[in-house]
Parts: sequence; structure tokens; C-alpha cells
Amino acid sequence: MLIRLSQQLPEVAAWQEEALYRLPQPSRQRRQEITRSVQRMFLHVEGPHFVQTPLVELITDATLPDQLKRDLLFVHYLRATPLVWQALSEVILPQLETQAQSLAQSAGRIEVSQLALDEFLQRHLRETTSGAFDRTRQHITAHLIKFGVMESQPVLGVRIAKHFFAHFYQPDVRAFWIALAQEFNEQGWTSRSERFICERSWTRTAFCVTSAYARFALDEAEKHGIAALDFFGSEKQFTLRGPDPWVRLLEAIRYA
Repeated sequence: MLIRLSQQLPEVAAWQEEALYRLPQPSRQRRQEITRSVQRMFLHVEGPHFVQTPLVELITDATLPDQLKRDLLFVHYLRATPLVWQALSEVILPQLETQAQSLAQSAGRIEVSQLALDEFLQRHLRETTSGAFDRTRQHITAHLIKFGVMESQPVLGVRIAKHFFAHFYQPDVRAFWIALAQEFNEQGWTSRSERFICERSWTRTAFCVTSAYARFALDEAEKHGIAALDFFGSEKQFTLRGPDPWVRLLEAIRYA
């Protein structure tokens, strides 16, 4: 709603005022926190006005499915919150890959131990209180649950304790393309090996996909004319097509 409102009210001050009025949270402080977070994560400002970006255009496109929009929000959330991406990289995805052989017997999911999350946070947080530590862990698990990468179940007999489960995710393939194009742009790449993208890329980690799904996404990108997959030496390379890959990509997402 707030992203759509930025189109209707492109002046930042007017948007902020209307956003505080429309949000349902009773606390003004909480509403201010939400508007600041949305602006920081999802909107681009130049001077006193918002600038329309591909993300805003896609999120507000009524013809596109909700999962695609949610997956695009997830990517931008992770870019603005690198600690959560690191949790995926260092805790969630390694555990999924380690136990991939047994996933079929566990309904395609594995339990993520609180101990593993705590050890991860102890490595990355500095001079934190116990309350802040617990809130950070809760933030990570709550958002990964909201975006569909994890789920939780209550512990029987313990009122506030939960079991956390993770599983490989399958994003809308178009969201995978967008995230990968952003990664290419940020890193200054013209091409990367298929193996690197499917095993170690930021995008593969962000969406917690299997290597097989990542290869499927690359094949679909080639099929829709967005990219080329060609052998250079012994490795297959993925290269975005055209002088302006973003234009080709956005057209494919809207009309393919």
C-alpha cells in the first residue's frame, strides 16, 4: 500500500504525512518506523521527490501475480538487511544442503536449531544485550517465515518456545531473473559461469533454491531471449543479452 501511495503522492513529505494517517498501528512511533523502513528498503528518493523504479512499477502492476511481488520485496528486503542474507548463507542453506538426502523423508524440510542461530549471531553481533540478541533472532526468523523460506511450530508444553523448519524455496522465476540482473549490475559482470550462479551467487543464496532450480531459471531466461548460455572453454557461461538488459528483462516479465 505504501509503495503504491508513492506513485500517487510523489512528494516525500506529503507521502509521509498520508502514510502516517493510513497505517492502522495505534502507536505513532511504530507508524513512523514502518514508513522509514519502507522508504529505506523499497523506494528511491532524489531531492524532495520519489523516483519511479522498476521495482515500484512491477509491485504496482495489477496484472502480475502476488508471489512475484512478494519475491521482489524479499530481494530488496535482503539487500537492505544483509544480516538476514548472511543467516541464509551461513546457517539455513548449508543445513539444507547437508541434509538434502533426507529431505524426502522429512516432508522436504529440516529443523533449524536455535543453537545454530545463536552461534551465528554471536559471531556477528558486537556488545549486544540479551534482550537485543533475542529480538534480532526473532526478527530473522519472523521475516523468513513471512517470506516463505521457513515455518514454525509450537513446542508442546512450552508456551512461547517454537521449532523452526526451513526448506528449499521456489520463487517466481521472473523474480530470480530480476535479482540476478541486479547482482550482475552491482558486481559489474557481463557474464558468469552457470556453475557459479547455481552454487555460490548472492541470488541463489537469497532465495534458498536448489542448484537444479537455479539451472531451470537460467534455461528459462535463455528461452525468453533475456540471456545466452554458451560454452567458453570447459564451462557454460550465462550472459545477459542486449545493450540494455533491464529493458529486455522488464518486457519479458510483463509480456512473456
